Amino acid sequence: MSTRAALFAIVILTAAGCGGGAQFQDAGTASPQQEAAYQSKEYRMQANSLREMADRRQLEADLLAREAGPDDPSVEKKRRLAEELRAAAADAENKAHALSRNVPHGMVQ
Repeated sequence: MSTRAALFAIVILTAAGCGGGAQFQDAGTASPQQEAAYQSKEYRMQANSLREMADRRQLEADLLAREAGPDDPSVEKKRRLAEELRAAAADAENKAHALSRNVPHGMVQ
């Protein structure tokens, strides 16, 4: 599986909620503010998961660089994946921030 395909699969699975987390039980009765708060929380959790995955890939790249050398193609591949995961995390965090503007001050997220 290519790096981009792996990243895409990770993002899709995380976005789909396969990583766990609560699902809205009765979304039909939720207010727009409640829905925004819920979505913002989900995006933040997704961002955190993506950052953790990026940190793991970076650590793997660092350890592999010690064993195989810093110029090994698999080291660069892991570093590139870490960068892509961090970019996806930043995107999710930006979406969470944009949604949080629709949440009244003091509403628990």
